[in-house]
Amino acid sequence: MSINHVCSNCDNSFTGNFCNHCGQKTVHRITMAHIGHDLVHAFTHTDKGFFHLMLQLFVKPGIVAREYIAEGKRKRYFSPFQYIIIIGAIGAFVAVNSHFIETTTQAIGGSAGYSAKQLAFTQKINTLQSRYYNFMILLQLPFYALATLIIFRKHRFNYAEHLTLQTFITAQTTIIAMLVMLTIFLLGKTGLYLAIIMSLLSTGFHVYAYSQFFKENKFKGILKGLFANILGMFFFLVFIVLVITIYGLTSKTFF
Repeated sequence: MSINHVCSNCDNSFTGNFCNHCGQKTVHRITMAHIGHDLVHAFTHTDKGFFHLMLQLFVKPGIVAREYIAEGKRKRYFSPFQYIIIIGAIGAFVAVNSHFIETTTQAIGGSAGYSAKQLAFTQKINTLQSRYYNFMILLQLPFYALATLIIFRKHRFNYAEHLTLQTFITAQTTIIAMLVMLTIFLLGKTGLYLAIIMSLLSTGFHVYAYSQFFKENKFKGILKGLFANILGMFFFLVFIVLVITIYGLTSKTFF
């Protein structure tokens, strides 16, 4: 015998476990057991859990993104925007406590012959980058999305779709960055050489994901993916340099 329910969200009368009008599941009183179940379910669910998405993005990032964006298979995956926010928060914690950005900048600044004043200013900027690492991750998305929109324009994906693609990719390259940061922290050495390795791994992952997503596996596709990544990095760096320059000129602390 079917039990008739009244949806607490829209007052619709329905039978079964889900409202046929708004889709809300039948509700129950919140208990600690239910909270624990929901948390475990969100992260480990085999079809759309957090860790399921993480694993799939390492194996087939472009295919996952294409299924989500182009093929509309969104029910099976954890939300990419929730995913990058969680990854970004973890990344910020790792960046602050590993001091990766500060030590790498100090190593680069020393070899580049920065003055004490310039190095102090740069360190101040990079301390802010570490503290707001998650914000910096989100900030770069529009620039990389613009780059792929330009380079892969023949595929006719709109800007929002390119932005979603970059959300998948950037979240995963952030995990790679965190692994490098933790390695540097555990070794107790400066991050200059490992930072180069991080950059190469990130670039390779971008190209790999682009080749899968846009289905351009030939040499030309690899070159386009590489150029798109470089162009996105260029757009983002130009923006950062402009912000730092304007700040430096107005505050008179850099020049």
